[in-house]
Amino acid sequence: MTVRENTISIIGAGISGIFCALTLAKSKECKNTTIRVYEHKDRVGGRAHAIKVNDHYVDLGAGRFSSGLHHNVKEQVKLLDLAYEKFPFTQLKRPQALHKSLKSILKNLKPLCDEHPHDSFEEFLTIYVGRIQAREMINALGYDSLALPNITPHIAYDIIEKHPEIQGFSDNAGYEWFNLKEGFSALTEKLYEQALAHGVEFHFGHELISLEADTTAPSLILKKDNQQTVVIDEGEMILTFPPTAMKKLDCGFPQDWSNYTYGSIPLFKGFLFYDTPWWQELDLADHVVIANSPMRKLYFKDNRYVFFYTDSEYANFWRDATLKGEAHYLQTVKELMAEALKCHVSQLPDPNNHTYKHWVHGVEFSQESCPNHPETLEHKQSHIISASDAYTSHCGWMEGGIMAGTSAANTLLARIKQSQVKAVTKSELEHV
Repeated sequence: MTVRENTISIIGAGISGIFCALTLAKSKECKNTTIRVYEHKDRVGGRAHAIKVNDHYVDLGAGRFSSGLHHNVKEQVKLLDLAYEKFPFTQLKRPQALHKSLKSILKNLKPLCDEHPHDSFEEFLTIYVGRIQAREMINALGYDSLALPNITPHIAYDIIEKHPEIQGFSDNAGYEWFNLKEGFSALTEKLYEQALAHGVEFHFGHELISLEADTTAPSLILKKDNQQTVVIDEGEMILTFPPTAMKKLDCGFPQDWSNYTYGSIPLFKGFLFYDTPWWQELDLADHVVIANSPMRKLYFKDNRYVFFYTDSEYANFWRDATLKGEAHYLQTVKELMAEALKCHVSQLPDPNNHTYKHWVHGVEFSQESCPNHPETLEHKQSHIISASDAYTSHCGWMEGGIMAGTSAANTLLARIKQSQVKAVTKSELEHV
């Protein structure tokens, strides 16, 4: 494959990569530029991955958006005329005793966050309510990531305020949430089609295995279907990778790219399909139950299916359960579901179908709580651009992916404009 100088190579066809490519392709600065996107999978979308099971679309990755928080996603859904519906899980069913007072406790403690910029959220809570209640509060919120040592009080409140199941314990209680009827893959597929229509080239089965960045003439080494090698050593280069993937490249990340450090947490989503929606008789349809067990958050999707969602160590608990075989996994699901619903395991039917997904690095983020983190990074010597939702204030959301792709494109466009101005100025001087 020949890579000309007047080429932009984007690695990664998640929403950041697609949106970056589309933004560049629509610009006047890239009118005569070849834009190529390389993706190691055989599909676009990355963590936006929906599949169809029992005639229902389920989002294995990104699954919801708020019109009040995710303005870019809402705009694209409207522009692309994508079918969406209400994501109803803002009302807890069978609340724990602590849920009654949780909102007032959190509201009273929030003004004190500035006094504890470097404490963990759990340490912060412990100072004011004691170790036992601090642990109970985090359990009641259902997100075990809140107990991680690098989750500061400010980050924790941001998590609480931006998630539908627990936003009711904050001032964001009135925010509406939605999901796409055909899953978030519908969004990335539409953007992919638009990019193709604007002349963007997509090359699947290409995995970036090496990056030589410590030079003013950088190069990317990709393997096509684990065989043929493709070398990119000309043109502009943009990597739309999360931090964990950047670290694997042995390219001096993050120290040669950023003044920040990065972490990640695993996620697990399990979906269960039944012959009849038995949960309707329990008045659970379109409600969520938070359990103090590895099940954590249990959702009952109208009359369609049941799913549960966990993070951190409990995500790994479920990964291990699947490794012990389907029978063990389903029995564990049934037992813990019965415990969460306070019924005997014999009262629950067996599912007729199921699917699940374990994301090793489900959410990636900057470990320093700082609103000034740049949305795009550049290698200090080669000026290769790195873009990820992890650099944005909406890390872990599709909104952050769109922001990252837009920022990467604008960073490169500013560089191209500057280069064009210098070329014109040089030409004028030579003419004089």
